[in-house]
Order: sequence, then C-alpha cells, then structure tokens
Amino acid sequence: MRKFKISLLAATIVAGLAANQASAQVVLAAPDTADSALHGAGASSVQNIIVRNFNCIGADQKLGKSSSATALSTISAGNFAGTPAQDCSLEANNIQPNVSGEYVSTGSGFGRQMWKEFADDFDGAAAAGQTVSTGVFNPFGATTRWDHLQFALSDAGLSQAELTAYNTKAAPSTGAAISFPLFVLPVAVAFDTTYGTNAKGHAMVFNSQGKGFNGGTTLNLSKAAYCGIFNGSIKNWNDASLKTLNKKIALFDPLNDTATRWTADGAPIRLVGRLDKSGTTDVFTRHLAAVCTAASGYAGTNNYIQHAETLPYSASGSVNADFRSVRSDTNYFPTVASSKLAGTTNMVSGDYWNGSAIVNIAAGTPSSLPTGNVGSGLYLIADGGGKVASALVSAPDYALNGVLLNGKIGYISADFIQPSVDAPGGLNAAALQVANSTTFALPTVMAALKGLTQAAPESDATGAYKAGTDTRLVTPITGSTKVAATRDNPLAWVEVLYADTTNTLADPQAAGSYPISGTTQFFGYTCYKTNSRLALVNVLGLTLGQIGKNSANTTIAKTIFGGTVPATPGIDVQSNIGVIPKAWALAIANTFLTKGDAAAANLYIQDTLLAVPAKGLPTKADPKHAGQTIPNPAYKAQVNPQANSACSALVGA
Repeated sequence: MRKFKISLLAATIVAGLAANQASAQVVLAAPDTADSALHGAGASSVQNIIVRNFNCIGADQKLGKSSSATALSTISAGNFAGTPAQDCSLEANNIQPNVSGEYVSTGSGFGRQMWKEFADDFDGAAAAGQTVSTGVFNPFGATTRWDHLQFALSDAGLSQAELTAYNTKAAPSTGAAISFPLFVLPVAVAFDTTYGTNAKGHAMVFNSQGKGFNGGTTLNLSKAAYCGIFNGSIKNWNDASLKTLNKKIALFDPLNDTATRWTADGAPIRLVGRLDKSGTTDVFTRHLAAVCTAASGYAGTNNYIQHAETLPYSASGSVNADFRSVRSDTNYFPTVASSKLAGTTNMVSGDYWNGSAIVNIAAGTPSSLPTGNVGSGLYLIADGGGKVASALVSAPDYALNGVLLNGKIGYISADFIQPSVDAPGGLNAAALQVANSTTFALPTVMAALKGLTQAAPESDATGAYKAGTDTRLVTPITGSTKVAATRDNPLAWVEVLYADTTNTLADPQAAGSYPISGTTQFFGYTCYKTNSRLALVNVLGLTLGQIGKNSANTTIAKTIFGGTVPATPGIDVQSNIGVIPKAWALAIANTFLTKGDAAAANLYIQDTLLAVPAKGLPTKADPKHAGQTIPNPAYKAQVNPQANSACSALVGA
C-alpha cells in the first residue's frame, strides 16, 4: 500500500468546479480521521471503481470485503488514455496526494444503515442502541476502529423511514442528510456459456446466436422470456420460446451434445440471487415489477409486486428458511415485514452458495436443485455480487442421465460482465428486449445512459436550477401526501427517476436503451470536519468531471473517470459503470459542492468550524486568512465567509 505525504493546507481552496473557469488547485491536507482516510461502505456493485478512483486521486488503497476481518483485496490502478493521459499506477500522477479513502463492500443496505446511525455497526462494535450485524466485518478496523462513515453508497434509494431514523440518530451530529445519484448502473442478466459436461467430460456450450460483445454471440431474451424465467414458469433451456428468440436454432451444443438428449432433458434452469440486502436486487425487482405484464407479452403471474432489496420470499408453511445465521442483517427470516420484500410468493430456496459449495440452511427447507429436467423455480442465494458470480460459473454439478449440468442464470451488476476490466472469465450477459421493440441491447454504460432522460429536481435539461418549477410528485420528508420535487428533499433526487410513469428509468423507452438500469446513490452529511470536507468535495467534484486541475495546478482531463468516448473511456466506464450525466453532475455540483443553487437552504457540504474575522494572528499554514474557516470550494471563486452556524455546534463527520 502506498504511503501518502502530509502537507500543510494552503490558504484558500478554489477548486475548478465548472468547465468555464480556470481556477487553481492546491495540495489538500489528509482527512480528519485517526487513519487519515475517508471511510465509506455499501454497494458491492461499485466496489472496484470506488477504490480505483481513490487510487487515482491520492494514496493507494485496497478494497475491504466484509466477509472476514482480514479480507483486503488489491485493485489494479486505472489508466486513462485521453488527453492529457493519466496513468494512475504512477504515484507522481496523484491528483491530490494526501486524499485517501477506504471502502468496505458490505452491500447497499448495510452501508445505508451505518450512514443513518452515524455509528460503527461492524461486527464486534456493540454499544448501547447500536445494531450489530454479525458476519459483517471491517478489515480496515483491526488496528483503528471507525467511529462512523464519511459516506455510503447504495444502489437503492433512501426511504422515508430511513430518513426519519437519520434525523433522529445522525442529524444531531452531522446536520441534514445529503443523498443523490452518483453512478449509472446496468444490471446484467448473467449466465455461464458452459451449461454442462457430457459423459466424456467435454464442455457443452450454448449455441447462442444473438449479437454479443466483441463480435461474439449471446442469448436474446424478450421481456416475456426473462419474466417467465425469473418467475419460475420457464424452467428449462430447451423451452421452445428460447429457441424462437435464438433465430429458431436450438441452444444445445452441436459438437458435444445431441438433439435427442437436449429434447428429452435439456438443461434445467437454476436461479441465482442475493442473500444480503442488495441495491442491485432493488434495481432488478423494480424492473420486473414494472414490465412483467400482459402489455409486455408476459402471460404468467408476476411475483414481483414492488421494488425491494430482497427477492419475493415467504417462510410460511414448509419453507421455514431463516438465513440470519449466515448474515444477521438479511431479510430472509420468518417474521420479516412484507414491505421489505419484492413479493410474498416465495421464490427462495433453503440453499445458499458459500463461495465454493451449495449449503442447505436447515433440514426441511426446499432445495434449489431441479427435479428431473424441471428447474425448481427457486433462487440459490449468495452474499454479495462476487459470490453470485462464482455461483453462476461454478462447475456443472447436477447429474442427469449421464451428464452434469449447470444451467444457472441470475442478475448481477454489469462490472462483472464484459467489456468490464473486472469481468471474470466465462460469465456472459443476455441481450434484453428494448422497450416493446424487436431490438435487443447489451448491459453497457452507453445503453444504460440512453435510458436516463429524466431531469434532476428543479432543473431544466441542462441542469440549471429552476426553483419551484418541478411538478413531479415524490415522497415528502414527513407525512403521506406526495409533494412536488424540490432539491432540499433528499428523497426527491432518486424518486424523480421514477415519478413519471411514461418516462421512467424502471422501463426506459428510448431507442437503444438497456432496460434494467438504475443508479448508485451517494449518502453523505451536511457537516464535516474541515479537512474531511475538503477531501470529500474534491473527490465528488473530480468524479463528476467538475474539476480540471490537480494539486500542482496542472490541467487534468475532466473525463478521467466518467468519459464515454469509446476510444478513450473513463476509468469508471472501463468497469462498465457510468458517472451520472452532465446535466445531473452540474445540478449536484451547484447544489451540494458549492454555495450556489438553493444556497438559502444551506444544502452545500460545510465544515463545523465557525469563521472569525480575518484580523487574527497569521499562522504558517494560513498567513493570509488566519482564523477563518477554509472557504467552500466554488467555481465562481466566491468565498464562503462563514460555515452554517448550525454546523459549528456539531461533531461533524
């Protein structure tokens, strides 16, 4: 792990947060934490790009995986080939050398939990009133425990109940909640191209005809087809509807399989999903709830009645599958509230994938294995995206009339899929039907961005602030009656993506748009300690393409992370995940990173230091502005002469 240098904070920070300004940057001090790093946790979908971004901005860090107290993984450095180029493997290329960040991949639900409680909820940190989640570890905390997070990331948005909990638990220390979409996330319908091995041990590979990545092939799946698969009504890959979608060619391997065997037994379909409270599940279930209808050609029953971080589940009757012994904050247990489930018709087996094998949770719980040539229609579940991927590509293990079969299919964030630099071998993605057209789209960043046509709250198409003009109805901060979207409502920033039923991200209608896409939300606070605020604002500004200078005041490309030019893609785009579009980036920067739009609501990220007149004695660190609070970085070169007086009395993150 690269060591970082400690520098004095220069006098006035004026970060270049707009394209039309040539503002200077200076070296920032390390964040105000015991280990001098910003702390984050949450979504596994963006785990690699968050660490890769920190490695490019400042000190190298490893990814923390919550599977054990020692699970740290090295993430390769990013390399941007645009102009000017940015090889992040070189320490000399650090954008802000002292800005360090540590991220633990815990799943979206746990990240939001720690954010709203403003407490250390990792295993072993039990304190009065805290919710401790057994089996959710912090590998960075072995020597220096974290008191709290500086940020969380979640593929699911904020609920009113969570905002209420935040206002009770976190707000007295950190001020008002801040949440907005930061990344655009395609969710892939993924499968292993190898569906089995024959009696001679030779791999049997799908004879797929759809247009895949890099000139390869893949499966085309209509809405009716994947609704049938994930509702358990299509239970074998030899189903006639799948042959029709595959240019009327049967999917069996003509070299290592036979038409006779395929017609008789095929490959039973086996579903794979998430065990943890997953934002990826939320994106996936939101889409199925919206499209598995007769209007999309699906004639069966839809078990997905609402979006949720947990699949349709019921522990009534003979099911009795309780997974809290595997992960205590899971929603798969007998008395879970139905509001936390995508549906209450059970689709979860008693099996989970532990990373190397299928384990049944308890005697009497149903198996995810097929019966003969018929899939169970129940999910095998796994803790985190990485284990979902390994389950999907695990060796064929279901014996049927002399062959071993795999046949698994599931959903996973698109960073696990080609052309992502993080994609594991063997995992392929289906091309899914676009709207109700005859075309199909792969889960790429560009296809996902085509579907995000909604404007940010109180914004025009460019992202400019238009106060009080938004007529879209969203959940209020308190109460039950929907209200018009405003920027000071943390719930509005995600809900506007789904507020207009004719133009919703849950079922995008734009030509070429990939149908299962969502956003990964940033969760932060209003009040931070000074150096943490400066570091966090710069990380966000750089990610959003709003800063064009490094610590040496040298010009850098604003497309390092989010650039979408095919020949020179940004570092995040290389992982098949996109940064929120330009208009949204401007609205976010002008609301939360500067004292600009909606300034009267004090929405911008502030510090807890209350300014005093500049007549105080000069210091070596800041001879010109002695005693003043460091100004909020603002692209209009304005100085924030005083932090919010409310923040000055708070602890801050």
